[in-house]
Amino acid sequence: MTTLWLVVLLLLLATLLCLIPPLVRRAPPAGPASDASVRAFYLAQRDQLRRDRQNGSLSADGLARAEDELQRDLLQDLALRQQQAAPVRGQRAGVAAACLLSVLIPVAAVVLYGKLGNPRAAADVSVMAAAAEPHAAETGDDMAVAINALAQRLRQAPDDADGWYTLARSYEALGRYADAVAAYQQVLRLFPGQPAVLADMADALLSANGGEPDANAVEAVAQALATQPDQPKALALAGMMALRRGDAAEALAHWERLQAQLPPDSEAARQIQSNIAQARAMAAGTTAGSNRALPASAGTTAEAKPAGDAPASAARISGQARIADALRGQVQPGDTVFILARPVEGSRMPLAILQWRVSDLPRAFVLDDSSAMSPDATLSRASKVRVEIRISRSGTAAARAGDLSGVLPDVAVGADGLELVADTLVR
Repeated sequence: MTTLWLVVLLLLLATLLCLIPPLVRRAPPAGPASDASVRAFYLAQRDQLRRDRQNGSLSADGLARAEDELQRDLLQDLALRQQQAAPVRGQRAGVAAACLLSVLIPVAAVVLYGKLGNPRAAADVSVMAAAAEPHAAETGDDMAVAINALAQRLRQAPDDADGWYTLARSYEALGRYADAVAAYQQVLRLFPGQPAVLADMADALLSANGGEPDANAVEAVAQALATQPDQPKALALAGMMALRRGDAAEALAHWERLQAQLPPDSEAARQIQSNIAQARAMAAGTTAGSNRALPASAGTTAEAKPAGDAPASAARISGQARIADALRGQVQPGDTVFILARPVEGSRMPLAILQWRVSDLPRAFVLDDSSAMSPDATLSRASKVRVEIRISRSGTAAARAGDLSGVLPDVAVGADGLELVADTLVR
């Protein structure tokens, strides 16, 4: 009887081992990002295209074509995820079947033996436990999850230039400009000297530096224009950098060349026309000796304007910036200080920005049109603004945990004697 019991048990185990493993075998993972995160990822790309459209580096037709391509890519990705989800549903059905077979086969063997053999010999038959249903990878529901997944994939496939470019644009959408610069550098490693990529990298460098051109940004723009003199974004950035250092003639040359490429009735053309008008006014004033050139650095105090330039003189905000004594121990002397003014309503783009170091504080500050990030978005076009101070350990203007901040929420343009204090720890 013992021999018979062992034979029956071994046959039962062999049957289950043949049937159950294929049913509970895990399907390949479908990927860490949810459908919502994929949509958020493509929305970020669409927002970046629209920003390119606004600054004149992309035509209306180009924007329409790019958005169509993004929509097709999104639909393809969602369809692919549905195909990848099908094996998971099949796997769950397989697990259910395995559980059922794990119960039915031993029960059937016991019943059969009860009819044909000795019922007491089967009294101690045990049933194997069902396999637990696998859990899907836990994912977030935001764009950062999809971007991190792309970054991880690129570590395994570092020669995917399209992937690096997508990652760079996505980092810009998140305000992670230093990371965007690093991603653009990977694209240029694979395809050196690409004018559009150089212009995009220069744009990210400017954003990382709070709008202040550095040697790397200037070199990237110059290299882009040397390769492709009509590269739209490079022309726009070259004009902006020239105007910031007070060279209105060079700014005019770049912007007029860009204007010739734009549809006359487009929003980008109107924006560039406004920039050109400002540069011409500045050039005329400089030639007549009635105005001085704008200072090259956004971190310096604007030079005095003549009495006849009342509107420009009124478009300034000044005061004293400092760190709250209780929070002095939270920062290092080399941490970056951003002082900026944003519109109270509408766009969040700063109208003026200064960049210092913690070691510079306390210090008097002046925000005016010379510290604008764009000639088309200046203090002289606003009546009230939010004045902010942010002390960043990472060196980026986007707020992160551990930064210090302070806000004056409703400041009239022309205000003087403000006290701007970094008194809040960002969490």
